[in-house]
Amino acid sequence: MTLLESLKQGRLISDSQFDAIYSKDIRVHSRIHFTPVKVALKVREWLGPDKGIRLLDVGSGCGKLCLILASGGYGQYSGIEQRFRLVEAAREAALQLGLRNVQFTCGRMEEFDWSSFNVFYFFNPFYERIARRKGMDEQTPPHAALYFEHLKTVREKLAQTKGGTRVFTYHGMGGHLSSDWTLVRSEPIHTDELQLWIKD
Repeated sequence: MTLLESLKQGRLISDSQFDAIYSKDIRVHSRIHFTPVKVALKVREWLGPDKGIRLLDVGSGCGKLCLILASGGYGQYSGIEQRFRLVEAAREAALQLGLRNVQFTCGRMEEFDWSSFNVFYFFNPFYERIARRKGMDEQTPPHAALYFEHLKTVREKLAQTKGGTRVFTYHGMGGHLSSDWTLVRSEPIHTDELQLWIKD
């Protein structure tokens, strides 16, 4: 059974099996920085077979979350990531898997238009700015002020979304959502919690 066939069926494969689609210099970061297969499949389960899904992964890295979701065949999945080498890896993986309902943009989230999306995913995307451990590269050195600036940007962007918009967080997003978001589902998974919030 091919990787795509396994993903289409929602089979739980190991992260090492999935990560083999990337070059060694990319997959070496998987354990800390990339969404585990188990978590991505749980997100897909909670989303259900909804063709109206338009999801944005903020800080999408090598695209692992979007690729696993897109393999289900429903919805449209996008990632915004500032590191071009990771965007290239994501695009190449999408080509290898033959996925057409996924796209990746290299850029900054604050300059990206969020208005067409109705679902957002955050895997604590700004943690590298305050982490004591070394980040993935020199492009995101520790910078606490930027960390809080990023959180402010996210809150401002989400404030402009419509009621019914969904937000998934894994390991949180670094801060709290405003009071007009309701936590509707939470489940311990892998090394933390997956949470689903809906805008009132």
